[in-house]
Amino acid sequence: MPTIPIRYARAFTKSVYSMLMGPASAPQIGAAVRFARESKGMSQAELAQRARVTQATVSRIESGARRGDIETLALIAAGLGLALWILVRRAEALRLLISFPRS
Repeated sequence: MPTIPIRYARAFTKSVYSMLMGPASAPQIGAAVRFARESKGMSQAELAQRARVTQATVSRIESGARRGDIETLALIAAGLGLALWILVRRAEALRLLISFPRS
């Protein structure tokens, strides 16, 4: 089986991440994570343990201080029992709800 040089794999991962994330920003990703976590009755510490990240990482993502890279978001999505694309789509839906003009 042929191997792919690591620089190509990283470039591919970043381009897929950009396509996957689309215009969803850090606050919407954080809100989607918080909503999913709270709806499952989990604490930040429990999610962090399940996702194998620190509680500080979960806190920073939920607060919108950082969006997180694809690996971290994939771990968090798995810790929530969700596919990454579902988490991202929920964030995108939140972005659309926030930006929708009210009459």
